[in-house]
Amino acid sequence: MSMQDEYEESFFYDKKSSLNTDVSGQAVAAGLGLGAGLLGTILTALVFIISRIDLLSSIILGVLCYFLTYKNGWPKSVYIIGVVVIIVVSMILQHKLNVFKFIYGAFTCVVASILGPILIGYDSDVRMYTIMAICFAVTGVWGFLSWHRR
Repeated sequence: MSMQDEYEESFFYDKKSSLNTDVSGQAVAAGLGLGAGLLGTILTALVFIISRIDLLSSIILGVLCYFLTYKNGWPKSVYIIGVVVIIVVSMILQHKLNVFKFIYGAFTCVVASILGPILIGYDSDVRMYTIMAICFAVTGVWGFLSWHRR
């Protein structure tokens, strides 16, 4: 096959049909739209949870109770009901009795100070304790401001 024949053959067979281009463009657009929608939903949920320190501390307690009991082998419905009950009772306690605002706030500060070095990382004990102190202080101020606004 000569070079001219190869060129003509590639000219005719490498053309993309407009139908394939439209379909692939629509598939890419749909994928990007779904991805952006999913990312937007996740970010909205995170901002909502972060803006509500009472809800965040209740969720943290519910998840902690799940982690402490997940090896018991209970049915999933027991875990789901248990976490929901813990969250609801925690929310009620925080909104009805001021002492629980302080207790849950301190609990959230301790959890943040433990998770901070794990998520951020550290290379020395001094850096670990510094990150823990900063996370504890930021969470404490954030909790105070959150409850003070209401």
